[in-house]
Parts: sequence; structure tokens; C-alpha cells
Amino acid sequence: MIKLLPLLLTLSFFTIACSTPEAQTETQTQTAATTSGQQIESATINLVSPNPQDAVKMGDNILVVEVIDPQTQKPVAVETLDVNVSMPMEGQEDMTSMAKVEPDAQPGRYKIRTNFGMKGKWNVATQVKDPKVNGQANYTFDVK
Repeated sequence: MIKLLPLLLTLSFFTIACSTPEAQTETQTQTAATTSGQQIESATINLVSPNPQDAVKMGDNILVVEVIDPQTQKPVAVETLDVNVSMPMEGQEDMTSMAKVEPDAQPGRYKIRTNFGMKGKWNVATQVKDPKVNGQANYTFDVK
């Protein structure tokens, strides 16, 4: 059994090394096709409500954000909006909270349902995950 292992490893290496580059070419073509589409340079994610200067109450909250195309200054719908909600904890890992993102009635606007579980400063990090649009924004809320 031990004598077969080097033989199998050698055969595997030669099989991979001698394989045709068709699979590599196909992957490169797919990547080129994805990046050749019109890409929006760094979209802006605006917080529509609540105002970050206003105190936010502890518990369930709904935040509304809008993804803006910087060229047209109009809202743009995206495939995925990734949201992380956390509260820095001194000497410990950050406390996190769920964030459920759903499209609003207006295209390019998204509701974020979350729960600020305790009083203090909470950070909300948003990031667009879309092949045609990229962008990110961070917000801090003073939860009372």
C-alpha cells in the first residue's frame, strides 16, 4: 500500500500537467465576459432613514438605504446587498446582530431589519455584491 502511494501521486501529477488548457481557457473567457460588461464604478450607498445623528431606540429597527449610480445619480437595483451589524465590546469579540435585507418598493432602495440588543454604539457595514456594481458604506448609530 505504501509503495502505491508515490506511484499514484506521480500519475496524478502527470495527468494534471499534461491536460489540455481548454478548461483554463474557458475559465478565462467567462471571467472576461463578466468584466467586459458595463461596470458601475463605486456606487454610493446612502442611508435614507433613520438619520444617524438621531438617537435610535434599543430593540427592533428598520434601516433604509439606497444604492446610487455615481454617473446618473439615480438609484440602481443590485443582486445582493451584504449587511453586517455589530457593537464593539471592550476586551471581547464584537456583539453581532442579524440583518435581514429586502428590496423596498422603490428600485435601488433596501430595507434592513435588525435588532440593536443593547444601548451603545452600533456599527452597520453595507457592501454591494454584484458583478456590475460595487460599493460600500459604514454607519454608526447611538442606541438609547
